[in-house]
Amino acid sequence: MTVGRVRRQAAQGRRAGLPSRLVADAVDLVMIALLAWVILLAVAAVRFMFSGDLDIPGLREPVLRTTSGLVLCTAYLAYGWASAGKTIGKELMGLRVMREDGRPLGTPLAVVRAVLCLLLMPGLLWALVSRRNASIQDLLVGSVVVYDADHRRRPFMARRRAEG
Repeated sequence: MTVGRVRRQAAQGRRAGLPSRLVADAVDLVMIALLAWVILLAVAAVRFMFSGDLDIPGLREPVLRTTSGLVLCTAYLAYGWASAGKTIGKELMGLRVMREDGRPLGTPLAVVRAVLCLLLMPGLLWALVSRRNASIQDLLVGSVVVYDADHRRRPFMARRRAEG
């Protein structure tokens, strides 16, 4: 058994600290930005098919840009937390989001948590002083972010089938 594997198993189920959560969130921000570009390119491709004009759309209105960005972020986060308990960033860092009792968040709580994470971004810093490594969002929703050492043992799709 390797040292890394022993450490992962020892951390299994423990509450995740701020550094690993910040790295996971940074990865998620990059993924959301890439997803936004893919959506814009898809819209441009559809426009090109019907009009012959290749133009990548831009959201010039600040209100529309902000609203669409918040909707995309909320959808990305909520989908990841409601379906597998993790986003791509959480998957890479070996983290899982769940209820305090260990059950999955479910869609309603995942959406509420996503909205709170966007509205109260500095709330994550509360994990620095919390004995439970809980952010403000975790306290309000009753969620926890834990280390998930078993996440690397099975291929991703096999985990999805087993969890869903």
